[in-house]
Amino acid sequence: MSLVVVTGASGFLASVIIDQLLEADYKVRGTVRSSEAARVRVAYGSFGDQFNIAVVDDLATSDLSDAFRGADALIHVGSPMSTGGGAADMLKACLQGAISGTERVLEYAATAGVKKIVVTASIISLVNPKLIFTDIKVTASDWNDQTFEDAIKPDASPFEVYGASKKLAEEAVWKFAESHPDIDIATVHPPFLYGLPGRGQVIDTPAGSTNNDIYNLISGPKGRPLPAPGHPAFTNVADAARAHVAALKTPLSGQPKRILPVGGKPGLKEKLPVLDGSEQTVAAAELDPSSAALLVGLDKYISWQETLETTIDEFLRREKELGIVV
Repeated sequence: MSLVVVTGASGFLASVIIDQLLEADYKVRGTVRSSEAARVRVAYGSFGDQFNIAVVDDLATSDLSDAFRGADALIHVGSPMSTGGGAADMLKACLQGAISGTERVLEYAATAGVKKIVVTASIISLVNPKLIFTDIKVTASDWNDQTFEDAIKPDASPFEVYGASKKLAEEAVWKFAESHPDIDIATVHPPFLYGLPGRGQVIDTPAGSTNNDIYNLISGPKGRPLPAPGHPAFTNVADAARAHVAALKTPLSGQPKRILPVGGKPGLKEKLPVLDGSEQTVAAAELDPSSAALLVGLDKYISWQETLETTIDEFLRREKELGIVV
């Protein structure tokens, strides 16, 4: 039974990946911060020694030796997201955390003898965030044209800083790959993720991560405006997790494997009424999912209808569990 290290185990995507790995009879070691360790350990208690945790408070500075002891594979999911604060805080969290954290995780994995690595990248390491709402076509071979200098500009938005950090962190992955040809590496580039979290996600609210985009549609005071659109495409988190797990089984190729799983986007344009007799449309990038079909056999996705229904049902269940009265 292979041992897979999964970083950021308490997060949205990582928790679903861990569930799928355990169901596929892998042994899993999840890295978690000390503040979340007890809750994650309890969540997976029924799996016995098939699951264990390694407490890692900072991937960029902590000793990772114990996390990788005896490991066969790595799925590196954990990455900071800029959620506010001053520019210096965002830059430190995203640029230093994502890039330095990725470099250190890869080096520790190599030292431990890991031969299979899957890294969670992002759609925005393929395309500049400013181009998401244009008619550009995006494939798994494209690159975001942002630079480090772009990220440190005073007027850079948090999303632009995050986009640059993901692009630069992925560049570090492929630089590492050049000097470690014996290690098989793949990156997975999902758009925004929605759906049911894994049992180990640590949240104290009905929704977390990008699921908040959906929750904001059904919560809040009556008469509130619609929230701003997030991303023109989505992937159900379960499908994104499947891409990661399947990537562990791909044959050694010696070539970069970049996987773009795309569940699609809601197709309601022809069904919605025009309120004022005119029609206003917004362009959206076209994402090419062929790499996911070619590399990991992912060619069928959970629909947006099922994603929406199951996710909202989960919100309502969580509201009841938390005693939230709406």
